[in-house]
Amino acid sequence: MVIACETDDSVYDVDWPVPEIFEVSSFNEVLSNTIKLTGEFEKVDNVYFGDVVGDNLKVSDDEKSLQVDVPRTMNVDGAPIVVSNKYGQQSETAANFVPIIPSTEVKEVSDIQVGLNFKVIGINVDLLTEVTVNGEVVDEISKTTEESVFSVADLDLKAGMLVDVAFKSLANDEIPVAKKVEVIYPFISYDEVVVWDFKDGTHQYVGEGDASVKTGDFNGTDINYFSLRAPGYGWDKESGNMTSEEVPDVSGLINPFLTFAVRTPAGSAGYFQLEDQAGNWRHFGYGFDTGGQWVIVSQPLEDNWEGGEFNSGAFKPKLTFKSGNAGANQDLDIAFFKITEGQYDGSQEIGDALVGSTKPSKITVMGFEDSGAWPDIYNNGNLVASLDLRTNEIDPFFGNQFYTYTDDGSLGNWGGYWGQSISKEMKSSQLSVFNDPYVSLALNSIPDETQYIIVRMFQYDEQLVLIQKFFPNTNGKWETFQFSLFNSDMENWSDSTTELGQHYASLKRFNKDAPLDRIEVIVNRNDGNEIGVSIDDMVITEGPRY
Repeated sequence: MVIACETDDSVYDVDWPVPEIFEVSSFNEVLSNTIKLTGEFEKVDNVYFGDVVGDNLKVSDDEKSLQVDVPRTMNVDGAPIVVSNKYGQQSETAANFVPIIPSTEVKEVSDIQVGLNFKVIGINVDLLTEVTVNGEVVDEISKTTEESVFSVADLDLKAGMLVDVAFKSLANDEIPVAKKVEVIYPFISYDEVVVWDFKDGTHQYVGEGDASVKTGDFNGTDINYFSLRAPGYGWDKESGNMTSEEVPDVSGLINPFLTFAVRTPAGSAGYFQLEDQAGNWRHFGYGFDTGGQWVIVSQPLEDNWEGGEFNSGAFKPKLTFKSGNAGANQDLDIAFFKITEGQYDGSQEIGDALVGSTKPSKITVMGFEDSGAWPDIYNNGNLVASLDLRTNEIDPFFGNQFYTYTDDGSLGNWGGYWGQSISKEMKSSQLSVFNDPYVSLALNSIPDETQYIIVRMFQYDEQLVLIQKFFPNTNGKWETFQFSLFNSDMENWSDSTTELGQHYASLKRFNKDAPLDRIEVIVNRNDGNEIGVSIDDMVITEGPRY
């Protein structure tokens, strides 16, 4: 094995040990898999793949071998393996290590919140290189191997829309497009991810000084808090640290803030920083002094990192305590350290509504997912409509089921199944929350046969009857149809033989301030054409769905 070595003896005339690499178990391995190196590894503290540090480094007790995991963010074209020690000495391989890229599988895409984000769940989804929504590239917020979060803040989306989400991966996998993903109104409630709260009376501090968990008052409530009384040193000397081996799962937070409560006794000040164990760090002031009062610090998680690219989906928090400007002592209390939904002021509780709307993104009129609500329909003993027809020919437009009408041969030209219609009671619906509600539905006709579909709607105890007609010929494909419920002129089918019917017979539009009674779908022959049509996803949305 040929290696290159680097030393720096310009400051001290000391014969520092230089690591040596004798053998590498493999120069081609899957990302995150472990490789083994043999050599001389005295005081080795890091192994790099190019300039990216390896994960989970383990040096043997005799310092003759080590194991390290291939980092998922290394250059996929390859890079030398670099071994460095605590004395600043390092060696690298002459040959490049070239990683093997695993395949990415997308299993689920969550609903998309307008102006906020959505999740992509699967296997190796952190290796997605591009995600688009209706052809527009979206930014990644956080990522883990099983779940990545993407922002749609810059996209012009409206609740109730259906969009397509497409993917590209590092391994150039053929990932199917996620079609018809729902866009919903955003709703954010307060949540938090606790890193340290000391409720169990223990702490993870390792270092100098007197470290303990005490009980005391915090904003009127008795809590456990971490207390450190340590000696004061210069800027660069560390008195100790507190390290978490868990990666905080912030994927459920929309706007994560790094939040902690700190107190320094009167006349004392300290300096401490957060690290992410990947070479990045951030400071929380120099000569930190709260005058003996509890102070809540709450800052955006992604801001003010130094040292490299910060990944909120992979970092393991590490608090490093130093005592610059602290004088002789570094006295410090911490009540909690957590990641919160937005800026925390001490008053929020989990579940509190923060921002967003409870307005529904859609009202489902006929979704056909509840099998019991849509039984088979017969005409003179013949099956004419069912959830079970055409299921081997076409996939649902949305969800898992659709409803199909077929021809039993009993109807004449322009005849219809008037006694075999399907309908939905609407009096209890929340149409009043929409300014311009649209009715949308998907239709799929058998090849070469134009269909005749009537959507009949009722208001004022079914005295006002308005209809919309559709004549789909989709040749076995799904097509969508929609109209404004209150802002479209419609054909009036009110019964003019009654007094109220005469009153309503001239109207072309519904009253948006009164509830609808019912929406009905009637399937007819178009002249002499055979009936064969499937219906799916009849919904009401704010504005057009498609």
